[in-house]
Amino acid sequence: MQNILNFPKLLQAFIKKHKLYANLHALVVSMVLSVILMQAGSLFLFDYIPNHLSVIHNAYQNQSVWKTELYKLEADFSKKEVIFKQLNKSQSDFDGPIYAWAKNQNDTNLVKSYKHLKAMHQNFAAASLQTQSKQVMLQKGADVVKAYDDFVLASEEDVVIKQSLVSLIQFVCLFLVFCIAASIMLTSWSILINRLGKIISIMPDDVVIAHSNTPYDDEFEVLEKLTAETSARLQAIQVETKWINKTSTEKVRKMILSQDFLFKLAKLIGSSGLSELTIKKTLYSLERTLGVANVALVFSENGSRISAQRALFSSYWPLTFDESMFDETANPVSVSHATRLIKGECVQCVSLPLPSPNGWLGILLLETEANHYFDDTELQLFEVTAQMLALSMGFQAREQESRRVALLEERAVIARELHDSLAQSLSYMKFQLARLQTNFGSHLVESGADGIVTEMREGLDNAYRELRELLTTFRVQMDVRGLDHVLEEAIEEFSLRSSLNISLDNRLQECRLSVNEEFHLLHVVREALSNIVRHSGAKKVTIALVLQSAGDVMVTIDDDGKGCTFDETKPHHYGLAIMTERAYCLGGTIEVLPRRRGGTRVRLLFRPK
Repeated sequence: MQNILNFPKLLQAFIKKHKLYANLHALVVSMVLSVILMQAGSLFLFDYIPNHLSVIHNAYQNQSVWKTELYKLEADFSKKEVIFKQLNKSQSDFDGPIYAWAKNQNDTNLVKSYKHLKAMHQNFAAASLQTQSKQVMLQKGADVVKAYDDFVLASEEDVVIKQSLVSLIQFVCLFLVFCIAASIMLTSWSILINRLGKIISIMPDDVVIAHSNTPYDDEFEVLEKLTAETSARLQAIQVETKWINKTSTEKVRKMILSQDFLFKLAKLIGSSGLSELTIKKTLYSLERTLGVANVALVFSENGSRISAQRALFSSYWPLTFDESMFDETANPVSVSHATRLIKGECVQCVSLPLPSPNGWLGILLLETEANHYFDDTELQLFEVTAQMLALSMGFQAREQESRRVALLEERAVIARELHDSLAQSLSYMKFQLARLQTNFGSHLVESGADGIVTEMREGLDNAYRELRELLTTFRVQMDVRGLDHVLEEAIEEFSLRSSLNISLDNRLQECRLSVNEEFHLLHVVREALSNIVRHSGAKKVTIALVLQSAGDVMVTIDDDGKGCTFDETKPHHYGLAIMTERAYCLGGTIEVLPRRRGGTRVRLLFRPK
């Protein structure tokens, strides 16, 4: 029941959705109804006219009977009984089923004529029963005959009216059929010619031309082919547009990330300078920005002052690094791509040297999957990052070198001043003391001042020696390659001056020291080695430099000599005063301790700035 109630709504929705289809079907249904109406009119006439003809035929027969019997009655009135009997029989036929059809036609004069004819029959029958005169009976009979004429005439008129009405209906239906057919033809022209032509005209010209010589069954097949071709092109354009939009969005996103990365890199370098921690942050940020597996900065000899490990990385030690990369004659100063098979996996390596006036400072490496694609924006970011690192490293190296040169020049000036003033004064005092012993030697012995003069000579010799070592210390040059190389040169120097076996364990790769800290640490080591050479009689020395987890630097110099016994009132005897002063300048402490298995340990502890 619910479906029946919803049918009008569904039909209305269907008509709104398929207007052309509904209109065409409405025209076809109208045409069919018109044809049915024409056929119904024809069937009506086929059923109606035979009945009329039968009524008219019977009426003519009955009229002939009446005329004949009336003629007999007029000729021989004596046979009226037989004649009346024959006329009554005709009257009984008048009440039969044939004439009964005529009395049911209420829309014409046929009913009126039928009633009039029946009344005439009844009048004649009544006159016959009353035994009226001959003239009366003939008159009544003539009225019946005339009534038959009127009845026949009414029947013929009714037939003509029915035929005219049916013909009019059929003509109207035929007109409607022609109108509907014309409407269908016009609608078909509008749809198949005009609108279909307009649709085809808005198709791309190259698509229409490409299908112009192809045979088709009908216009809709042409439209289907053109629509399919156009739809395929539109889909291709849509896919291309989506790809372009996605690519543009991705490029904008990468550009924003690149700008943000460069801004943070410039801010980081400008605020905190270039350190190992800064470089690691930069490498990790570059890895996330480019979406690669690993970013590494491998240092050359010129750039190794940043890290003694020779490389800094974001995730792991570079897999594709090779020493041949530093061959400046074979490798150009540009971005190079290489794909290598490492542990069964293809690794794509992108490298770019960091140039400087004195040679390459290092190589910046990217490692990622073999199918990773780098666009121009990412490669430009890679190049700019390498240039900024190279500029910052070069500027920092020049700045550090300028500070070192300035400090060396200042120390050289101090050394010259000491040599020109204090050293000459001490030499003059030693010369005068020698003259005193030469001229007054016997008197000095007699007066007991010989011991005092001897102590004065020893003090002057000690002071002169310490001044000479101090001048030597001031004249020591700090190698531009850093503390490692200077310590190695100092070890080589003392090894040549003595038979000592000196080993170095440097674990300060992750710690940056200032120029002053490097100088003070170097001179503490040199002073300790000098004391060991002069006083300990040791054969083996171990130097260890360690960065503790708390951030302090601990320097230990161990020897296997005879140990130390020193008087606190004479710390200068072992150079302890100089080392203590340098430890104080570093903000730390220094201790000279005996070792449990023999020998001496000098331990310096300070926190780098």
